[in-house]
Amino acid sequence: MAQQVAEQAASSPAESVGGGRARRSIGSALPLALGGMLGAGLFVGIAPAALAAGPLLLLAVPLVLVAVACSALASAHQSASYRGPGAGYACIRARLGVLPARFGAATALAGQVAALAAIARVIAEHAMPAAPPVISSAIVLLVVLAATAGLRIRGAAAWVWLLLTLAVVGLVIAVCFAIEPPESPPMGAAQEDGAIGITGAAGVLFFGFLGFERLTAPAEERDRHRGVIVKWGVIASLVVTGVVVSLLAWALLHQLGPARLALSGQPLLDALDAAAGGRLRPMVGTAVGLALFPVLLGVLESLRSTALAVQRDQDLPAALGRESRAGTPYLLDLCAGVAAAAVALLVPPVPAMAFASCCLLVHHALANAAARVLLADDQVWRMRSACLGMGLAVILAMSMPVHAMLGTLVVVIAGPLLAGLVSRRWS
Repeated sequence: MAQQVAEQAASSPAESVGGGRARRSIGSALPLALGGMLGAGLFVGIAPAALAAGPLLLLAVPLVLVAVACSALASAHQSASYRGPGAGYACIRARLGVLPARFGAATALAGQVAALAAIARVIAEHAMPAAPPVISSAIVLLVVLAATAGLRIRGAAAWVWLLLTLAVVGLVIAVCFAIEPPESPPMGAAQEDGAIGITGAAGVLFFGFLGFERLTAPAEERDRHRGVIVKWGVIASLVVTGVVVSLLAWALLHQLGPARLALSGQPLLDALDAAAGGRLRPMVGTAVGLALFPVLLGVLESLRSTALAVQRDQDLPAALGRESRAGTPYLLDLCAGVAAAAVALLVPPVPAMAFASCCLLVHHALANAAARVLLADDQVWRMRSACLGMGLAVILAMSMPVHAMLGTLVVVIAGPLLAGLVSRRWS
């Protein structure tokens, strides 16, 4: 699968630049994808994945890697054919029709709003453990206002935040393996350890691998890279994320055990406590909170990209496309921020994360289906990769918790109805 991603041919007008420019582009490409992937799913998502798969948690990582690689490949091809915001949505609309496109748009937007809320709750609960949920709502609104004012984390700043994330994870892994876990009786957590449990864990972990579309299908031309940069950037991002998730999951399983890990709301901090590293808890909690701020910005960028494409097709009110002096859609940002703030106020991070994963899996199932039609006259393996990605996304979505599937079903029904009312078109 990595070879498939490596051979994708999403090229851009920057093909003619020299080798020095290309090397600099690799350095700017990696944080785009990794900055989104190494987020709340890494810090919190391993616990609900352990609840699903138990001691077989690590088997879910290669499964989700294959699913993400297929989706990244499809996204790169869609971006090459449909430039501008919302390449995945645009491809679904062009290749599958209006109704599937509305399904895809609704699930993408709802999933990204839930992701904003989940990440904000993780920031608040780690950096300010005693803070009420309203603080997480305030965090979302402050980040959205900063993004609307034109804040973009790129270049050296992106690398600083990325290295902070890796340093925090490395510290926790080292502490977990340095201290032998205490003997503890079984805690009786309900866990699945069969195939359904593994696919359920992979569905939850899918949240921790999102962000690749910032590299494969950027909304703005200034973020677009040469095809060779995209392919190696995606490969490196998937490998790094897979290794980091695997090592952290192994360390947490070693220190906490499957049952205790499954019940943990803050697995990194609980592992530090179990390993007699409680004095590190405030520092690690603050570092986790800081590391997740660029992830919020990345999710908002992805939401903007899809929403602007939907608004361009008149399925969202035209007023949402109005731009501020910084060139950002301020009304769209405000609506997304208010919605995410409300979700953050009412929903804990794990259920919000599960709902976001389920919605985005449905979106990527449709995007892979559209890519399969797009690539019908291309090389056979590329078309089959899109088919595999579609099938895996459906399987993982169907393995999610019941509340996440029911919430996604509501979005799938309500989204096209609202789009039809706004556009006054039903086909």
